[in-house]
Amino acid sequence: MAASTVPSKPQTETSNESRRGPLFVSLRVKLLVVFILLYAVIFGGVYYWFYEFATDAVMDRLQEDLETLMEGVSGQIDGDEFALMVEQAGEPTEDGYYPDVNEDGTYPDEVSRIYWEQAAFLNQMKHIDPRARFYTYVRGSEPNEVIWIGSSSALDDPPSGATFMNSDVYGPADAAILYEGLEDKKFLLDIYDDPNFPGGWISGYIPIRDSNDQVVGALGVDFVASYVREVQDNVKDGLYVAAGITALLITVMVFLMAELLSRPVTALTKAADRIGEGDYDQDLSHLTPGRFSDEIGKLAEVFEIMVGKVATREQKLKQQVVELQIMIDESKRQEQVEEIVDTDFFRDLQSKARAMREGMQKREVGTQASEQSASGGDSETGSDTE
Repeated sequence: MAASTVPSKPQTETSNESRRGPLFVSLRVKLLVVFILLYAVIFGGVYYWFYEFATDAVMDRLQEDLETLMEGVSGQIDGDEFALMVEQAGEPTEDGYYPDVNEDGTYPDEVSRIYWEQAAFLNQMKHIDPRARFYTYVRGSEPNEVIWIGSSSALDDPPSGATFMNSDVYGPADAAILYEGLEDKKFLLDIYDDPNFPGGWISGYIPIRDSNDQVVGALGVDFVASYVREVQDNVKDGLYVAAGITALLITVMVFLMAELLSRPVTALTKAADRIGEGDYDQDLSHLTPGRFSDEIGKLAEVFEIMVGKVATREQKLKQQVVELQIMIDESKRQEQVEEIVDTDFFRDLQSKARAMREGMQKREVGTQASEQSASGGDSETGSDTE
């Protein structure tokens, strides 16, 4: 015998969630969300474009200044003397710089004279344009090796910058950038930070040529780019303030516009609720189009016409219901009469009533005949008396 299964109880109650209507979101909120999203997209695009435009404009100006400075300074460096200094370089002092002048103001050797004259020239250029730091270098014999020659900071107190004939081995990518500067102009325009010097920097490299137009070394220039960051920060600050003010104005405008748009819709909604309760006497004249028409006015006009038609139709329907009710009552009475007539009791009662009527008719005929006989006898008696 198969096991019987107990049928599940039919669900007669819906959950609260299914009974709950759709989430109401007002027109104000919808408009505000739409406008904020549009504003965010538009402002984001404008901000990005303006930020990039301002950055590119400043970077182009810095690159132009850097290129002009590189070309001017490298053109003033005597390439023949630079090559002689590198070729005949002696041992630097303990501080890493070449021996200074003698007490009588003369130089120990020709290399010392060339080194300090070029260092003084680079230092002078640094004072003319404080945004720049200058240094010179050549390619080393080892892979990715760079040998530093002179620096514009060698005359600072204390001296700093690249030391004479000091070599460094860089990674392939960094060494490639410096080596490219030995062949042609090369720019490093990605702003970087130097832990020894505050502010962001960009760099440029350009060959140093001798009288035969042969490359004998390269000039490197580190150029202060903190102005770029200042411009970027100013753009950010200005746009943030503008964005806040604009967002506030847009919010106020959206709420005012939403109020203007939702007011007639709210009035129509309330009128529809009252009409749903059977009150068709609603004045929508203040919503219908006047001199200037719009979609809301057209909607109110159509709604007013619809209300009139619905009221008329309901009146007709009520009249038809009354008439139908009368017909239904009459039909019910006829059915009830037919039910009574068709019963045995009613037939028996009908037979008895018919017999009673016939008996009454017979009695009436007999009474009339007696009366006629009596009146006839009286008339004969009178005749005999005469």
